[in-house]
Amino acid sequence: MGTSITSWENVSAYFTFADNPLALVLFSIGAAAIVAGLISSIKKHEDNAFEEYK
Repeated sequence: MGTSITSWENVSAYFTFADNPLALVLFSIGAAAIVAGLISSIKKHEDNAFEEYK
């Protein structure tokens, strides 16, 4: 998977969970859920708009 953080040179921002695989998996699942919800919401809106102008 990724590499461990061993040096802090040239780091402008860091996340304390960056070296924790469980936190990264949970963050990824949350991000995927947000994107899926957004796509679902857009599809629902477009379907309703299409039905109105049919």
